[in-house]
Amino acid sequence: MAERDIAVSRHKLVRRALEAGVAAVWLVGSAGALHAQSAGGAIEGTVRSSADSLPVRQATVQVTGTPLGVLTGEQGSFRIVRIEPGTYALRVSAPGYEQTSHPGVIVTEGESIRVDVYVQPTVIDVPGLVVTASRSRERPDESPVSVSVVDAQELQQRNVNDVGEALPFAQGVVSNGGQLDIRGASGISRGVGSRVLVLLDGHRMLKGVGSEADFEKLPLLDVERVEVVKGSHSSLYGTGALGGVVNVLTAVPSETPETVVRGYVGTYDTPSRYRFTDETLSTAGVGVQHSRRIAGVGTTLFLGTDGSEGFRQNGGFSRWQARLKTVFGPDTQRPVDAFINWTQRDADEFYTWLSEDQPLEVEPEELGDWLRETDLTIGATLRPLMTQKSSLQIRPIFDYNAVQNHFHDSDDSNRSSRLAADAQFDIAPSFGQAVTAGVEASWTDIRSSILVVNPSILDLGLYAQDEIRVSDRFRAVAGLRFDYHGATSAESDFVVSPRIGGVYLPSQSVSLRASISRGYRAPSAAEQYTETTQFGFDVIPNLSLTGERAWSGEIGTTAQVGGWLRLDGAVFYSDFRDLIEPSPVAGQFFTFQFQNVSKARVFGLDTGAQVGLLGDQLGFKVNYLFLNSRDDRTGEALPYRSPHNLTLTVSAFRELVAVDYLYRSEVEEVLAYPLDPRGPISVMDLRLSYRFGNWVVMGKVANLLQSKYVDIQERNPGASRLFRLTVMPRF
Repeated sequence: MAERDIAVSRHKLVRRALEAGVAAVWLVGSAGALHAQSAGGAIEGTVRSSADSLPVRQATVQVTGTPLGVLTGEQGSFRIVRIEPGTYALRVSAPGYEQTSHPGVIVTEGESIRVDVYVQPTVIDVPGLVVTASRSRERPDESPVSVSVVDAQELQQRNVNDVGEALPFAQGVVSNGGQLDIRGASGISRGVGSRVLVLLDGHRMLKGVGSEADFEKLPLLDVERVEVVKGSHSSLYGTGALGGVVNVLTAVPSETPETVVRGYVGTYDTPSRYRFTDETLSTAGVGVQHSRRIAGVGTTLFLGTDGSEGFRQNGGFSRWQARLKTVFGPDTQRPVDAFINWTQRDADEFYTWLSEDQPLEVEPEELGDWLRETDLTIGATLRPLMTQKSSLQIRPIFDYNAVQNHFHDSDDSNRSSRLAADAQFDIAPSFGQAVTAGVEASWTDIRSSILVVNPSILDLGLYAQDEIRVSDRFRAVAGLRFDYHGATSAESDFVVSPRIGGVYLPSQSVSLRASISRGYRAPSAAEQYTETTQFGFDVIPNLSLTGERAWSGEIGTTAQVGGWLRLDGAVFYSDFRDLIEPSPVAGQFFTFQFQNVSKARVFGLDTGAQVGLLGDQLGFKVNYLFLNSRDDRTGEALPYRSPHNLTLTVSAFRELVAVDYLYRSEVEEVLAYPLDPRGPISVMDLRLSYRFGNWVVMGKVANLLQSKYVDIQERNPGASRLFRLTVMPRF
């Protein structure tokens, strides 16, 4: 008991010290902002399409060699101020257009120069500037690590109901029963302990108890793009970024009032031999989003509800969502963002099937099991300092999560409250150098009926990164982060995560990249403290559980041929130590415990290609991921990894018709039922879309060929064929 009191006191002291440090950073930044000189010149103008001279909205315009940059408005307009006299180049990037550089822009003291930039449309999906890989704006081709981008247009075209549904078609990403896996870093742990860090506009969004990702609570209509950074990335983001980072970036509120409605209805076509009810199993939902600006303040409000009876017994859900985002000064270089997200979800629980002949049914005593989950997230992004050579961003966030089980054998509950903040300072001491440094703190308080204690968790991080442009063709990056993780009644962790990388551009259309980085993930409270029984399985705690470590490296290349072909590929290797996996307890039947695998490794090939033919009338997007994994305890492959993973999208007539195909080879190893027959997964979807005026009507037939498969986890069937109709009017 004394040791626990000492640990708690230590946590409080460290927390107070960090709070003081963050406050000091805020005061310094605020003082710098107040004393920042408004002298200098300005660059203003418009970005237009070279094909029809129409304005391009939401294009990124950046002054190269500086942190200065803005997004264009509804009319393609932009204005960048407080630029020191000199000669600069503008870099312009927008989804669906080739990236353009406009050199020779001369800025003079007290003057505003006008520049109109024309960008060339492309028939393939060329990503714009990304921010997640280095915490600053850069082209994906200039990043020393692999980055995949899914933009708002692709999310709409794929006709998905949440962001997570679209990510398995991003290069290097697969879904294991709804859990995201990047390059084989993750298996299945029933939603406990994500090795992929999920961010919303840079804010950490993993849950407090399980540290798992939940894409259902993230906005869909408000998404501008999703950036997926592959490989260990703890040198910048700390715990959780063991396998990669997914950053969901939202859009700036519309200049003119705009209302978007998205409604859908669908029915499952259950095979007659597996049908368990005579009623039609349906799914439906509606969401309304309104965006506008008043007196320089932009606001986006979303309200929505959806639900499903599910394709299997006890597999339905209902959900309510609300989101409010306000941006003060959306067109300025120092906008202030604030948001509130609220989600409540009631979900039935399907654990395993009744039998192989009745795969859509559950045991009679499990019928009616359900849980309720409530999430509330409040966050902001403050930019008190933004000059030509330096900038400061501060991101505070509060997250509350509560779960209440209503199961036949348990009424367990848990709730967590997390208060966190990070302060990021960027400085460009010279044209060819950029330094990023920051501090991050998170305090999580947990109350649960299934944990042996009610822990408090403290995470602290301090990081720095230096980017040096050695020449016009070569850029080197080095970074280092220190992380502290402390939890009640458990040993503390102190981890150092370095990173080094470089990118070489032999030509404007080809880039070569290489990187080595360290990854770390602290054990979640659920992994470390859980003691419960659910569905006949006993889960016992493991207070000696330690954090996961990894070294990750890759060598890759990106090439673009004209505006019709884009290629990307990388070979990668990840060496894991103390990997956490749910494992059977020796000598105890149906008893599991989260344990550290002593050593494991994954290496493979991650490739992708985009092809546009006949103008924009025919398009192909194909991704292939090869995985070779090994658990050094057993000599076998890591569980729930498919060696061969393939996705293919063929679209025609400007997405009027599209076919999506997903293939996964047989999983080599599983955990609970290794004697069950296993096979490959092969699923095809058909999509139809038609636009008239401000209306978009989309149809989707998921699992078109009615494939029968196990959804990676044993005794969990894949979804039956689904017919869905979606309408999206804009007013």
